[in-house]
Amino acid sequence: MYYVLIGEGSKGGKAFSAGKGGKGSASNAKPAMSDAELKLQLDMPPNSILLSNCEAAEMLQKIQGHMAILSEDPTIKIPESFDKAFQYAKEGNHFTSAKSVKEILEPLKDYGVNDGEICMIANIGPETIKEVYALIPSLKATRSINEGKIVEALAALANIKVSK
Repeated sequence: MYYVLIGEGSKGGKAFSAGKGGKGSASNAKPAMSDAELKLQLDMPPNSILLSNCEAAEMLQKIQGHMAILSEDPTIKIPESFDKAFQYAKEGNHFTSAKSVKEILEPLKDYGVNDGEICMIANIGPETIKEVYALIPSLKATRSINEGKIVEALAALANIKVSK
């Protein structure tokens, strides 16, 4: 997972930071956060959002497309780790469109699935509900309300998976 800082940068523009992030905040559908969820939420910088690998890959692709122009501006410093982060995000992307993934997974928030869990589903690309619960055990707590919707989401995701 990646997080992007949203806000004003020191030069008056938008601040950008792509780094590995933790789990997001819990959805309102869950009664309370566990200690682990609270700690992970506190580890995330304020004014940031989680991005799945497919979202990060698309964002970094756009930046790379403007790299020639960006490299001419002495006030913009592209970190050495950019290429590695871009490669990692591309390799971890299982789907054809980040927008489609978001449209499929976003409604799961109404069924007790938080942002971090949604990112994990997108990043892992599980094929069965058993895989989901094995790899993301926190979802078992709301299994009675989320199982059907997750199964539907997995079926929809299967239609937009990249063949590798």
